[in-house]
This record gives sequence, structure tokens and C-alpha cells, in this order.
Amino acid sequence: MIITPFVIFIKVIVRYLAYGIPFKKLAWSYKIGKTTVRNIVLETCEAIWEMLSPIYLSEPTQQQYKDITTDFAQMWNMPNCVGAIDGKHIAIKCPPNSGSMFYNYKKFFSIVLLAACDAKYTFTAISVGAYGSQSDGGIFHATRFGEDLLENRLPLPPDTPLPLSSHPFPHYFVGDCAFPLKNNLMKPYPGVNTTRAQRIFNYRLSRARRVIENAFGILTARWRVLRTTMEFHPENAEKIVLACLVLHNFIMLHDMNRWYCSEHYTDGDGRNAEWRNELRSCGGPLRSAQTFRRRGQNSAYNHREHLTNYFMNNGAVPFQNHIE
Repeated sequence: MIITPFVIFIKVIVRYLAYGIPFKKLAWSYKIGKTTVRNIVLETCEAIWEMLSPIYLSEPTQQQYKDITTDFAQMWNMPNCVGAIDGKHIAIKCPPNSGSMFYNYKKFFSIVLLAACDAKYTFTAISVGAYGSQSDGGIFHATRFGEDLLENRLPLPPDTPLPLSSHPFPHYFVGDCAFPLKNNLMKPYPGVNTTRAQRIFNYRLSRARRVIENAFGILTARWRVLRTTMEFHPENAEKIVLACLVLHNFIMLHDMNRWYCSEHYTDGDGRNAEWRNELRSCGGPLRSAQTFRRRGQNSAYNHREHLTNYFMNNGAVPFQNHIE
């Protein structure tokens, strides 16, 4: 069978993104130059992003945010939630003359991927390329998405009462302690000396925030180039990460047979995700970005308290009875 240049082209890009096979090995396998392989990968990744991102990674509309809210309420018992946010480190080779800018607290060089996702593990907002030495809270303030969220410029739905309630409540994202507490961004209560109500709130928030951990897990288990140390300048590493993100969304939205993400591939109540087992052989999940606490607005503390009381008074979710 004659292998055409187009078939070689496709095999090179898929094998590189899916398995992280080094350029030298790919070049030897297909009898082409190492520089040719590099050009194929970078040019194709750039084209994938330019063609697919306007369709599969554009900013959600207000109606799409409403649909996401419905999914979070039905699937994760988190009313008025419009997404989960987190940050991960993508390892890269030390860029020339960069000093410690890309050197992170885990003691390797990286760029940071900050992302938000919906209840079905599809990414809705991303930022790639921040210095590894930055925390995800600091990166969040520097991104367009973070700035729009903090300035209330995102097309979030208007305040809506929680189920079985008449008090209007804002729509919000969920994040960890790295992020600021805002009216439209909820984070856990810090520390260990928390009340039972606060522990229940933290459990419920953690349960909803699990979707972003699963989204990152699926992404890196299927596109294992993200588990390697990319020998690119940061701007070229960004092209590869962006291509993987938009391909993830494309497949998640079109994979009717669920080959890409099967029923047991993600975490469930009392079930460990299969992607965790797959990533053990290559060092486990991506490293989280460094976290630190930020003081929130007084109104945000009131909203968190209101949501805490709501969880105490309006039913349980699986395993809530294990919280003492």
C-alpha cells in the first residue's frame, strides 16, 4: 500500500499530540527530516486553532450560560453555577535568557494553562502562556476572561432565586482558594477549624469543582504531549496546548459513542476515574498552579453565607451524611 504525503502528515500530527513521541523518532519512522516534522506539528496546530476555535472555544452566550447552569444543577446539585475554574502547569524546556520567570514552585519550568469548563467537561474559557512562577490567582487577574469576570462584563444570566427560594442570587463560577471571593466567583472556606455548615459547603463546592479536574484529566490522558517537557519556545508550546484544547472540545461534542470519554472515565460519587490509572505511568495528573488567599468583597461573603445556609436547609447530596 502506498502511503501518500497527506497520510504521513496526519499520522505525524496525531502521534505527536496523542503520545508525545519525540520528533527524532517520528522523523525516523516516516523517513523525513526532523525539521520537517517540527514544521508539520507547529503549522498544523496553528491551523487547527484558527479553524476550530471560533466554533468550539468561543465565549458562551447568555443562553449558553443558562444551559450550563441547568446542567450543573441537575448533574452536580450546584444551583446557579456557570462553570469551574482551575490552573495547571505545562512543562517546557527552559527558554533562553528567561531567568526564573518560568520556574515554578514545583521546581520545573512551565507555562500555565488557566481554564474554565462546563458541567460536561468541555472547556468554555482558556488562557495559556503565563509564566510558571505566577500563581493562578495572579494569572486570573491578568487574563481577559478574569478581568471581564471581575468587572461583571461576562454575559452571565441575571440574578435568579435558588430552587425553593425567593431571594435573587447571582450566577457564579467555582474555584479553589487561589481565586478571589466575588459575587460571581465562589471559593471554599479556608482552614481546618470550620463549622459543620462550612464543611458541607466546601464538600458541595468541591463536588462541583471536580468537573475541571476531570476535564484536565481527560485532556492530558488523551493528548499526552501535555505530559512531556516540550522543547519549544513558550509561544510555540502555546500553539500545541491550544490545539489540544480545541480538539478536546471538538471530540467531546461529537463523540456520540463515547469512545473518547466513556461513562467510567471520569470521577463519580465513590468512583475513581479511569484517566487517573492511565496517567500513573507518566507521572500522574498535571501539577496545579500555586495557590494563595485573597480577601473578597463583603457582599461576596454574604452570598457565600447565604449559599451555605441554603445547602443546610434544602436537602442532601450523595455522601453528605459522612460529613461530621
